[in-house]
Amino acid sequence: MAFVEFTPSGGLFQFSAQLGEALAVGGDEVHLLTGADPELGSGHPDFHVRPVLRSWHPADQEVVHPVVRKVRRGVRAGMRAYSWLQVLVHLRRLRPDVVVWSSWRFTMDALGVLAVDRLLPRAALTIVAHEPRLRRRGDTTTDKRGVLLDRTLAAAWRAMDAVFVLGAEARDRVLERWEPSGPVVVVPHGDEAALRGPEPVPPAASTPPVVLFFGSWTAYKGIATLLDAVPMIRHEVPDARVVVAGAVADVDAAALQAHAERVGVETRPGYVPKDDVAALFGDARVVAIPYRRATQSGVVHLAYTFGRPVVATTVGDIPSVVADGETGILVPPEDPVALARGLVTLLADAGLAGRMGAAGAKWLAAEASWARVAAVVHDTVDVRSSAR
Repeated sequence: MAFVEFTPSGGLFQFSAQLGEALAVGGDEVHLLTGADPELGSGHPDFHVRPVLRSWHPADQEVVHPVVRKVRRGVRAGMRAYSWLQVLVHLRRLRPDVVVWSSWRFTMDALGVLAVDRLLPRAALTIVAHEPRLRRRGDTTTDKRGVLLDRTLAAAWRAMDAVFVLGAEARDRVLERWEPSGPVVVVPHGDEAALRGPEPVPPAASTPPVVLFFGSWTAYKGIATLLDAVPMIRHEVPDARVVVAGAVADVDAAALQAHAERVGVETRPGYVPKDDVAALFGDARVVAIPYRRATQSGVVHLAYTFGRPVVATTVGDIPSVVADGETGILVPPEDPVALARGLVTLLADAGLAGRMGAAGAKWLAAEASWARVAAVVHDTVDVRSSAR
């Protein structure tokens, strides 16, 4: 099997690396084609991380002059084209039975998928569709469209022998928007054990009243709703702290920072290296997931990995992994009063936070282990590759 993951860090890369290793543990030979200096390496002899692509970290977009931004865009387009050539060269050499992607953003990506389909006519082509709809980077509430982009993406989706999604609603979105030739299969997200680190993490019950928002600062994740909830949280729990950590993506960072300062929220802008993740979660009692929209959230699974309860919104497939009142609290989206109420419930009751965090960790081990994800993926692609 060959995974193609252009970016060598971040959530999509971490998912691919952990799934790839789980497949190797299960008996598959897996090669992960990615960029230089990958964030995670291999812990199994049949899992090979190959840093052969030219890439950049898309989550940290520093503010630059518009002219510089245009030049950089051209340079990165050239890097992407070179990387696709490398993908074709390495796939031709490896001749895998299965090729797995996680996202396509550009017309070039769709054309590359179609080239792989012609290059490897007997290989099963698949995608783990974390986001079934392609969104604009500057406005993640709007679909990215274009005549050529739409046509090439539609053809790439039709070439898929199997599609994996992280929930039933995501499956519906795929079937509504695209026409893959194979089945659309729901799989769990898996845990984030690769980010746990060597040191033990204190249980949620022993931590001070700290709320953590973790993830990229992007419009759909509802950070403004969390900031609006802070005065109400402090009214009930005066010593509560709120921390917002993650890479700045498509929000007005200056305005968000100013808002955070007004309500006394601690911010940590910038991509969080994997070695710093455990300390952030270890310091928190509860994780806030105030998304305005979503398909699924890897942050829920990350919170459970560290035994932290969540307060999350009822969007997308998030309710399928948050048992309300057991592993966390569900609230409506864009409702700061309900969000504050849910967070206060756990900030004011350390024992309850500890019990919910432990329940989340137990659910993760029983229902969403990487071994379970890998078994579903392996069985599905084994059937599809045999049919080819």
